[in-house]
Order: sequence, then C-alpha cells, then structure tokens
Amino acid sequence: MNSTFAEAAGDAPRQAAPSARIRTGQTLLMLVRRELWEHRALWIAPLAVAALMILGALIAGLKIHLTHSDMSATDAPDSMVMFAVMQSAVSTPLSLVMLIVVSFYLLDCLYAERKDRSILFWKSLPVSDDLTVVSKLLVALVVVPLLVFALGLLLSLAFVGIWEVNAAFGRVPAIPGWDTLEWLRAESALLVCLILGVLWYAPIAAYLLLVSAWARRSPFLWSALPPVVAPILEYVAFGTHFLRDFLRYRMFGIWQTLFSHVHIGRGRAAALSSGLSQLDVRGAFTNIDLWLGLLVTAVLVFATIRIRRYRDDS
Repeated sequence: MNSTFAEAAGDAPRQAAPSARIRTGQTLLMLVRRELWEHRALWIAPLAVAALMILGALIAGLKIHLTHSDMSATDAPDSMVMFAVMQSAVSTPLSLVMLIVVSFYLLDCLYAERKDRSILFWKSLPVSDDLTVVSKLLVALVVVPLLVFALGLLLSLAFVGIWEVNAAFGRVPAIPGWDTLEWLRAESALLVCLILGVLWYAPIAAYLLLVSAWARRSPFLWSALPPVVAPILEYVAFGTHFLRDFLRYRMFGIWQTLFSHVHIGRGRAAALSSGLSQLDVRGAFTNIDLWLGLLVTAVLVFATIRIRRYRDDS
C-alpha cells in the first residue's frame, strides 16, 4: 500500500508537467490575442494598404486598352517576369508598412501600460512578466511578419487574377505558361528571407522593447539618441567610424551574405529563377553574427523583464 502511494506521488509531477505546459501555451496565446486586439494597427494597416493596392490594380485595369497586336511577341511578358513584377509591387509596400507599425508598437507597448496605469491591472492577473514580454516580442517578430507574408501571397495571386481577367477582355496579353512549381519555389525563397530578416533584426526589436520598458517619457527620442549620437562622439573623440560601420553592418549585413553568389542572367525570364536558386542560404544561417545577435536578444529581453517587474512610474 505504501509503495503504491509512493509510486503515485512520484508520478504526479510527471503527469502535472504536460498540463502546466498547456496552461502556459494557452496563456501565451491569450496574451498574443490581447496584443492584436489592443494594437489593431498591426493588422489594420497592412490590410488597408492591400485594399488600396487591389483598388489601384482594378482602376488601372479599366484604363488599359492594349491588344495583342499592340505588343510584339518579344515584348509579351512571360510568367516569371510577371511574377517578379507582382511580387515586387506587393512585398515592398507591405514590408515598409510592417516595419513602421512594428517599430512603433515595440516602442509604445510597455511604455503605454505605465502611462495609462493599465499595468496595475495586468499585474493583478496571474500572468508573469516573462510571458507578457515574450508575447509582445512574439507578436512583433513572428505573428505580424507571418500575417503580412500570407497577405502578400494572397495579394500577388489576386494581382495575377486581375491581369488574367483583363487579358480575357483583350486589354493586356495573357501570361503564357504559368509555372506553379517555380511560383512555389519563389515563395519558399521569400519565406527564407523573412525568417532570416526576423532572426537578424531580433536584437533591434529587443532594444526597442527595452527602451519602451525603461523610458519614463519620449521612448522614440531615447531609442534614436544612442545610434545617432554615439558614432558622432566616437568620430569627434577618436576620428574613427567603428560604430557607424557596425550599425550599417547590423542593418544590411545578412543580405550581403545571402545574395553574395547571385548573378542575374541576361534573359528576363531567367532573372528571377536564377537569382533565387543562387541564394547563399547556408552561409546566411551559419553566419556567427546572426547567432551572436540572438544571444544579445536574450540578454535584452531578460533586462526588459526585470525592468517591467519593478518599474511602474508611481
């Protein structure tokens, strides 16, 4: 009998661990949903830009009156050239909007909690500072980028559909020989670029989150001062540009590695496919600076959690 109770007691912690992980996952999911509910610009802004782009494409389609005879066979767009045009037209505005709204979100999310005193309410709930801070970083680095990527994918398909509808009315030439496999390959390459971008810029996101937790006022100003003033002071004091070069590398270094082997061919149709096939994905993911940046991210997140735990501006 005693051994039975002992075995049951010994199994209790092992049985409780999965439910604890489930509760943690559910809490994290609720925190993510709360962030999207409270900061609606994170998803409203990309949707608004997408709607405006669709509207612009529809209006442009009504104004185009080209026929097949207006364009020679050599000028007719092939599938990969059209896909490159669609993707560049879609990804650039959505990426810019995403960078803007995510940056403002990271600088404001923890600062606003203290400013409007809602932090007192959230701290009264059984939710740890760890999960709260991680949920905000998760929204900025995972949830919003994936939503924007999915939106861009649907939008590029919508643009192709609009083009084909106009082609059916004889306004533009049809896209010949659409290659689904090539399209999926290009989307996979874009997803790899998205993942690399998230990992590479994670320290910057964590830095903005730290400023949001630390600054008593004007987090936007405090976030901009160090990267602007420090290189100037270094040049005045030592006549060197190490900080400036480091900041420049931290902004664009991963893309120099990723595209270091890309040599675009002469043919328009081969331009996109050849470029994507030459991406140095292995070199980018094995870049030591990428993983050192993630280590710095962990340190900054830990500091943010500690600051949020003890600062309420009271």
